[in-house]
Amino acid sequence: MTSPDSIPVPPAAAPAVPVDTIFAALGEPTRRRILLGLGDGKPRTATEVARFSGKRFDATIKHLVFLRNAGLLISRADSKDARRQAYTLAPHIVVAEAAEGKTMDFGCCFVRFG
Repeated sequence: MTSPDSIPVPPAAAPAVPVDTIFAALGEPTRRRILLGLGDGKPRTATEVARFSGKRFDATIKHLVFLRNAGLLISRADSKDARRQAYTLAPHIVVAEAAEGKTMDFGCCFVRFG
């Protein structure tokens, strides 16, 4: 008989993001730029994200809200200014650097940003 301590515990499952939601997010070039820009793991405010998204601040906010509601981003109060939100990739998205570029694993697909 095995003791409860010797039974391996599976890792916590990543939140189930519907595949259609992921593809809808990846189908929009601005959202891909946002995901790629946040791929280094550093939290950024919407103002910082707007600089590399190629869109105005108000349009960037709409994309950030879409990505957050889709479960691909998380937001927290900014450590420098608690009135602002800082955005990062959701922890279940695995980012890797390769010679060909950055890759992201969304669970249902891999995307290579070259």
